[in-house]
Amino acid sequence: MFKNFSYTLKNLILLLLVFVFGLSFLILLHLFFLNLIENLDKKTENLKAKMEIGELIVNDLHKIRSDFYELATSTTNVKGMKLINQRIENKVEEIEDSLNILENGGTLQRTIRLNIVGHNDTKKVIIYKKESNNISLEVIDLSPKIIQFEEMLQTLNELLEKQFTLRRENDFQGFLEQNKTIKRFYKSTPAFFVRVTENANRLLYEGAIELTKLQAEIKKQKKQYIQLELLLILMIILTVLILGLLIAIQINKNSKKLQIQERSTRGILDAQKNIVVVSNGDYMIDANQALIDFFDDYDSFDDFKKEHICICDFFIDIEDDDYVIDKDYEGRMWFEYILDNPNKLHKVAMYKEKELNYFTITATKKILDSKEFIVIVALNNITKEIETQKELKALNDNLENMVNDKTKELKDLNENLELKIKEEVEKNREKDKTLIQQGRFAALGEMIGNIAHQWRQPLSAISSTASAVQVQRELGIATDKDIDESYVSIMKYVQFLNQTIEDFRSFFRKDKEQIKFNIIEVLNNSITITSAVFKDYEIVLTLDIKEEQLISKGFPNELSQVFLNILNNAKDVLKDKKFEKRHVYIKAYSTNQNNVIDIFDSAGGIPAHIKDKVFDPYFTTKHKSQGTGIGLYMSKDIIEKHMNGSLTAMNSDFFIEQYHYFGACFKIELPKL
Repeated sequence: MFKNFSYTLKNLILLLLVFVFGLSFLILLHLFFLNLIENLDKKTENLKAKMEIGELIVNDLHKIRSDFYELATSTTNVKGMKLINQRIENKVEEIEDSLNILENGGTLQRTIRLNIVGHNDTKKVIIYKKESNNISLEVIDLSPKIIQFEEMLQTLNELLEKQFTLRRENDFQGFLEQNKTIKRFYKSTPAFFVRVTENANRLLYEGAIELTKLQAEIKKQKKQYIQLELLLILMIILTVLILGLLIAIQINKNSKKLQIQERSTRGILDAQKNIVVVSNGDYMIDANQALIDFFDDYDSFDDFKKEHICICDFFIDIEDDDYVIDKDYEGRMWFEYILDNPNKLHKVAMYKEKELNYFTITATKKILDSKEFIVIVALNNITKEIETQKELKALNDNLENMVNDKTKELKDLNENLELKIKEEVEKNREKDKTLIQQGRFAALGEMIGNIAHQWRQPLSAISSTASAVQVQRELGIATDKDIDESYVSIMKYVQFLNQTIEDFRSFFRKDKEQIKFNIIEVLNNSITITSAVFKDYEIVLTLDIKEEQLISKGFPNELSQVFLNILNNAKDVLKDKKFEKRHVYIKAYSTNQNNVIDIFDSAGGIPAHIKDKVFDPYFTTKHKSQGTGIGLYMSKDIIEKHMNGSLTAMNSDFFIEQYHYFGACFKIELPKL
């Protein structure tokens, strides 16, 4: 029971593990797809960051262009020129920083002017991660333009410095000429700024297109991921449900087996005449019906438990150390005392309706786990034995007189013992003779039947031949040749009848001593005797004899009687069977020590409830008018006592021409010479 319970617990744990595994796998799968989607989102955010950096570069270019225009048209002194140059250099550095981040990746920080009271500016942080080692088109396109702009700025600064020098020297004519040169130089720069701005805008436009495509692709992939995730989730849920169902079915089967086993265990317990109690050491857990039968004041074990937690409540102290009571045994409870002294016979006494009953008591401890155990207590009622012992004790008081009386009786018995033994031996011999004689008479009856079958055809043929000759003579058509042929035919049948008589006489001839003989010849003679009756009942006899001689020592006529008994039994059981084919199969062979004859029939075998009785004397399955029940008994007696062999019966399969048959098998084993 506990083994099945443990197996069921293992299945429950396995079922729980399957669900936990399925749930964990679903969570991991969800996290995996969340990670995939998060990577797609990061890719989108990265492209957005790239575009934001591009927008900052475009804004910076516009500011540089404005500052460059202001520097070229509005600067009147060196201080203003330096201030504007500083703004331009800061923007150029910001553009170069942005291009460096686009090329290598990184974090871009910009200060945004807010013009809010108490909060003049804020920090804008853009994180961009370069996804591959490809060269950034923005860097390729804008980096040379920045270098070109720096050269233009340097040229403008040189022109402005010269203009400021001419003004300080009061060279108005040179100042005006230099101013015209600056204006011509400035007028040549718009195309540069337009190209740079257009290139930057073009890159922003391409980035926007790329972002749109990426967002569409990400949306598509997200949808695919979600669909794939749902499909995998459904598959996992279905798999878990199927596994859970299979395990649940197994658990249900185990539960049913456990219930059946519990009922069986309960049945076994209740079938015990002994009182059996199961306890955990503190209180009773269960008991069999014998407990309630003894304490008949209670209708059930539950009623008993309501008033008593231990059967020891009923133990009576009769002041005998062999009898256990509910007391302290040197720090041990009564059942622990029994467990610690397993070789001692322990007893208890309990009242049943004011009558004291005596029991032997045993205790067995079974460990369930590291903390729990059960104690199985069994009480066997020995009240009758105790009363008998008391009676014997009373008899022992007069033992001397009884011994004298018995001694005299034994003396008288010994004086007549030899005579009685002889009488009993003689009776047994007479009994054996009677059995043998009955067996011979039974066999004689069978032989008479066999003679009738053997003679039926020859006598009919003789009658037909004689009638034919008589008719021919009356008609005057009989010739000497016809008469001679009829005579020869009649003599042939007469010779067959004589041989049959000799065979039967040989069967009934009593062997005087053991002789060497060929078992095959004895078997063939026995088959000859039964062949006619087998033919009448359409029983097919098949021989499987590999050796011409199987030599043993014994009584061949008695062995023939054994063969005939077994063959006649096979005939009797087969003739009543409605089979298409009735078969008797005989196999003769030798082993290292024995000659073996196996005789099979196809009648379906010996029923299990009589298998052990077939060799008992006077046991028969036939009607009283058809059988005496001593044939097989005498056969076993002949083989095992007279010929030192063995005769056994069993049920067995056998094959004839690849056809399968099943029935009884009688195996005869005789010592080999």
